[in-house]
Amino acid sequence: MLNSFVLLFLAVIILKVLWEITLELLNLQYSANSNAKIPDVLKDKISEEDFEKAKRYLKDRVTLGVVMKITSLILTLVYVFFLFPFLEKLIANKGTFIVQSLLFFGIYALIDYLVELPFRVYSIFVVEQKYGFNTTTPKLFVKDQIIGIILGVIIGAPIISTVMWVLNKFPVWWWQLSILSFVFLLFFMIIQPLVIAPLFYKFSELDNEELKSKLRALLDKSGVNVPNIYKMDASKRTKKQNAYLTGIGKSRRLVLFDTILSYNHDEVLSVVGHELGHHVRKHIPKLLLINIVFISFVLYITNAVYRMILETKVFGVSQPYTVFAYSFLFVSSLMFFLEPILNYLSRKMEYEADEYSAKLLGTPEPLISSLKRLVKENLSNPNPMPLYKVWHYNHPAPEERIKRLMEMEVVGRNG
Repeated sequence: MLNSFVLLFLAVIILKVLWEITLELLNLQYSANSNAKIPDVLKDKISEEDFEKAKRYLKDRVTLGVVMKITSLILTLVYVFFLFPFLEKLIANKGTFIVQSLLFFGIYALIDYLVELPFRVYSIFVVEQKYGFNTTTPKLFVKDQIIGIILGVIIGAPIISTVMWVLNKFPVWWWQLSILSFVFLLFFMIIQPLVIAPLFYKFSELDNEELKSKLRALLDKSGVNVPNIYKMDASKRTKKQNAYLTGIGKSRRLVLFDTILSYNHDEVLSVVGHELGHHVRKHIPKLLLINIVFISFVLYITNAVYRMILETKVFGVSQPYTVFAYSFLFVSSLMFFLEPILNYLSRKMEYEADEYSAKLLGTPEPLISSLKRLVKENLSNPNPMPLYKVWHYNHPAPEERIKRLMEMEVVGRNG
């Protein structure tokens, strides 16, 4: 039985990575082959030159991603067969149980970070640089990494300490951690826009009074209370465009990337209208509920696997932090195969937000135009493989969103 579980454990982890790589390669073959065509709804914005550039960008990202996944799988197998048991012995008797837990996960995180760092550097300073997206300087990159590490310690240490205390105190702990996860998610939604995001970006009041007035009118029309409208200096790191609505209560704010301000006002309003749609349609609390249910399910399964590994000592480890690492590694890999369900629910909400934006502005045209620009300027893949979309797209493909909006426009004219 024990050997059977080890085989299942390894099969799930390896199958997950192999399936991810297979999907990436199949999607690349489907999207970037010589027979691939520009979708009809995008032909007025995307030239053949743009299309070929998007295919090269996809190929470079997939190549890097596949190498990363293979490296990650090798590292995971090293963890399973060597590093986790080694770390448990290394930190034995090093202070209290909580101190040992912090040392274990600290070393674990550090190894992960150091292995991932070269890929992150290559992605930003080679791939993104090659296609004209990167505006990050090495100095700013180093600063971001330092801030990220400090935040990881400040936020991660209390979370790990609390989780390990619960694990050590209760044999059945999944529901306590589920409650704590809900509290943390709410807390993070409040502090992220107020404390965390400003550590990386500069936020200033939108100084375009005409656009600001139009945005205020749009907010009033939607009935969504947003105290502040900010411009974010995203151009210091990327040329890609976006806008988002974040926070809850007094921390709620509308944020525009400074890179999107080159869009005409109606296009900006349509993107903001989409974000407002998520709030008006109650997608934020719905997603929060879905996430909590999913997290609770993951923790319930993890708790069962944890108890089995702890009782049988199948991997030769006995400390709660080590057993939890094995358990969560297995269950998180297993949950990868449920991602299509979560993505389906997310895509459904995105369609609803698109519909709301079109109705709020009285026409879908500005959103159609902005989607076409986003595909062109972000070098998005205009031809993703259907199965890849099912597995990885939490937003509908731009072509699908545009077609749905065009159908709304036809219905509106006929109506």
